Amino acid sequence: MTNVLLVDDRPENLLALEAILEPLEQKLLYAHSGEEALRQLLQHDVAVILLDVQMPVLDGFETATLIKQRERTKHIPIIFVTAISKDEEHVFRGYSAGAVDYVFKPFSPTVLRSKVAVFIELHEKTKQLRQQAEQLKEQELAELRRESEERYRFLAEAQPDQIWTAMPNGELDYVNQRVLDYFDSSFSERVAAGWSDVTHPDDLRRTLQLWQQALDTGTPYDNELRLRRAADDSYRWHLTRAVPMRNRRREIVKWFGSNTDIDDRKSAEEAQRFLVEAGETLGSSLDYRTTLATLAKMAVPRIADWARVDIVEDGKLRTLAVEHVDERKVELALELSRRYPEDPDAAQGPPLVLRTGESELIAEISEERLSELAVDDLHLGLVRELGFQSYMGVPLVVRGRRSGVISFVAAESGRRYGPADLALAEELARRASTAIENAQLYREAEERAQAARVLETVADGVFLVDVEGIVRLWNRAAEAITKLTRENVVGRRAGEVLPAWDDLAARVPVAGAPGPATTTTFPLELDGEERWLSISGVGFDEGTVYAFRDLTEERALEQIRQDLVSTVSHELRTPLAAIYGSALTLAREDLELEEAMHRKLLEVIVEESTRLADIVNDLLLASQLDAGRLELHVEPCDAVALAASVLDAARTHLPAGTRVSLDSGEEDVPRVAADEGQLRQVMANLLDNAVKYSPAGGDVHVRLEAAGKYVRFTVADEGLGIPATEQSRIFEKFYRLDPDMTGGIGGTGLGLYISRELVRRVHGRIWVEPNGAQGSVFHVEIPAASEPEAGQNRRKKARASV
Repeated sequence: MTNVLLVDDRPENLLALEAILEPLEQKLLYAHSGEEALRQLLQHDVAVILLDVQMPVLDGFETATLIKQRERTKHIPIIFVTAISKDEEHVFRGYSAGAVDYVFKPFSPTVLRSKVAVFIELHEKTKQLRQQAEQLKEQELAELRRESEERYRFLAEAQPDQIWTAMPNGELDYVNQRVLDYFDSSFSERVAAGWSDVTHPDDLRRTLQLWQQALDTGTPYDNELRLRRAADDSYRWHLTRAVPMRNRRREIVKWFGSNTDIDDRKSAEEAQRFLVEAGETLGSSLDYRTTLATLAKMAVPRIADWARVDIVEDGKLRTLAVEHVDERKVELALELSRRYPEDPDAAQGPPLVLRTGESELIAEISEERLSELAVDDLHLGLVRELGFQSYMGVPLVVRGRRSGVISFVAAESGRRYGPADLALAEELARRASTAIENAQLYREAEERAQAARVLETVADGVFLVDVEGIVRLWNRAAEAITKLTRENVVGRRAGEVLPAWDDLAARVPVAGAPGPATTTTFPLELDGEERWLSISGVGFDEGTVYAFRDLTEERALEQIRQDLVSTVSHELRTPLAAIYGSALTLAREDLELEEAMHRKLLEVIVEESTRLADIVNDLLLASQLDAGRLELHVEPCDAVALAASVLDAARTHLPAGTRVSLDSGEEDVPRVAADEGQLRQVMANLLDNAVKYSPAGGDVHVRLEAAGKYVRFTVADEGLGIPATEQSRIFEKFYRLDPDMTGGIGGTGLGLYISRELVRRVHGRIWVEPNGAQGSVFHVEIPAASEPEAGQNRRKKARASV
């Protein structure tokens, strides 16, 4: 039944039209205005419109114009029905507004009904044609879909990857033959089961979450997971991707997906990552034992279920580390190795790898093989419990020598080792061997560096002369002793840099191995100075290592010791002889001495005894100074009074023709910070030397004066003087200007040495200068006291002379 729209603002006109059109048996729609007509057209499909021209608000022309402007209604035929003027202008306007006919009242009901019937029939035929066209299009689309699906399935079967499709709810509805072959299942079984039963348990939960998320959001699905291959029950990594196909309404109608085997790529990436991490571990420590144990721990479970490292120690293969994720199984493995130690001549395992230096790969450890290798039933049971399935062992070769074996075993994981796995293990062993070699080289370098540091710090000179006579090593002590720099010695023949070396080398004893060596001592002229060297040598394949020590100072000390013995012996013998002679004379009963002679002999005994005591005291004092045991009591001292008292004591025994004087200047002399007794001894020693070395008499002048923060004591004489070449040595222990006493001047050579040491102890200084053309001037500077004692005044002494 077709809809016919009647539009008129007069109900009676609508009623008349209804009566005319009722025989057509169509559905009549009514509108009392232009606005209502437009609303009816929004709700209904209409075959023809009978439209009154004269209506309020929107007339027929305006209503027709609006109808024709709409896409949905612009093709509906409009018949104007009117009783107004039949002028051409109105008719033209009606046709211009989109009318297909213009009927004037009064009109023939039959004619109007016929016209409407024509448009109804035209509408129905048009509708039929449209339906037929849509059916034809659907048939063509179905045929295209069928052909497209056939082409898709053909392409899917031709692909090397696993291809599948799923319905909008995610259930599989198609898989290609690759899927069926890979999982060894029928089409119906695989479509019904999906992927859950072949997905690795560790990946299943994540996979279901990602797939559900893709179904909920309509976004592409992308995931990496492990799928179990039916051929060997091994899990292999796959990249799974799926994209949704949508219709025109953007609704998902199907999912197209694929599974790509990426296990080889994944294994290569994992192997590369493992090698990088292993390299970092191997380079992190120079303790290769700890490093290898850590390496075994890293390998489990990434590339093995079991990892074991054996190294050669004392000619035997010893297990360094055994690793497994289950510590209890590690204990079981260790117990197995204790009960059934491996035969070094075994035809398999680490002993074979070590003997041959070749890697060993056993892809499948069968039950028959286990039975052949087992020693007894207990051994077989233990091996079965460990679950060994596949094995590979690789040698550790360091500097061309086989130093150990790394073993990898697959068990619970179901992994089966192949050539790619063996290549990874060999590369790992190569890097481990390099790390061991680096550790050994570093240790050797450290030992050599330590030996070099020792050679640089030892006091003995060490040098190496190769078999060609070229000096290859010259340590720092050798430079210091000989004053010959390394740059001028190393690389040259020993005979060119060491005077008379070719003759001396024949006299040096050379041992055949390190140990106690015989030395020889001889003088060597170096840089115009004679040095006494004690030298020995040790020979080896590349030449001879010589060690020498400078004994010049020791020989000098020995000479000093001999001089001391001679000097002290002489100095002691002289007073002893005088005392002894005087005592014998006094003890003679056959000789009657005069009172004056008797008194004179007693004076000799007293004087020589005092002299003897002074010698002993000097020796003891020198010993205390050397040992650092002499006590020091620093306090402010009156320098002028101290000097005056020393001169007063000296005047009591001055030789004839010798005069002493003291000059403290016109200004006050500061007090000094010193040990008064020790400073008195210094002054006494200087004054005694001045008198002693003035055998012809003369003036000995003592002067005191302030010198900045010091007080300077000056002792000047007109005696023998001191040669310029000897001035730096007179303060040495036991040194004497007249060692043979040819000038008749004795002494132990300790006075000036003691004076220098006592002055140094109070942070002073002492030196000697010539006194013009004749005699010497000794200067002593002692720090002035910082604050004078309260109630004590500085003293000023006038010049005194005798």
